[in-house]
Amino acid sequence: MVQVLLPARLLQEAAACAVLGAALGAARAFLPVRGRAAFAPDVLLSGAVLLACQSYAAGYSAAGGLRWYMAAAAFAAALCAAGVLGVPLRALGRGIGAVLRRFAVQPVRRRRAAAKTARKLRRNAERTAKKSKKNLPNQRALLYNSNVSK
Repeated sequence: MVQVLLPARLLQEAAACAVLGAALGAARAFLPVRGRAAFAPDVLLSGAVLLACQSYAAGYSAAGGLRWYMAAAAFAAALCAAGVLGVPLRALGRGIGAVLRRFAVQPVRRRRAAAKTARKLRRNAERTAKKSKKNLPNQRALLYNSNVSK
C-alpha cells in the first residue's frame, strides 16, 4: 500500500524539489529562450529536473518514490527561476556584447580595413611603377561599305 504523508511533510518535500528546480532554472536562464537554439536547453532542463527529483525521492524522501507534486513543484520553480532571472541576465549579456563589439571588434575591423586599403594602394603603386609605357586604346576596326560611322 502507498504510504500517505502528513501535509507538513508533503509541503517540505515539495519545497525541497522546488529548490532543486529553481537551481536548475537559474542555470537555464543563461541559455537562449527562442528559436532552434532553445530546444536542446529545454530538453536538457526537463531531463535534469526529472533526474534531480528522482534522486531526491530515492535518497531523501519519506515517500520513497517520485510523486507528481514533487515534479510539479520542481518544474514550476525551474520555469519561474528561468523567467525571472533570464530577463536581467540576457540584458546583461546584450550589454556586455555591445561593449565588446564597441571596444574590441570594431577597432580590429577598422585596422583590417585600413591594412587592406594600404595593401591595395601599395599593389596599385607597384603595378603603375612597373608599367612605364603608356597603353593607348586600340583602334576599332573600320567597317567598309557600310553607313555606320564611329
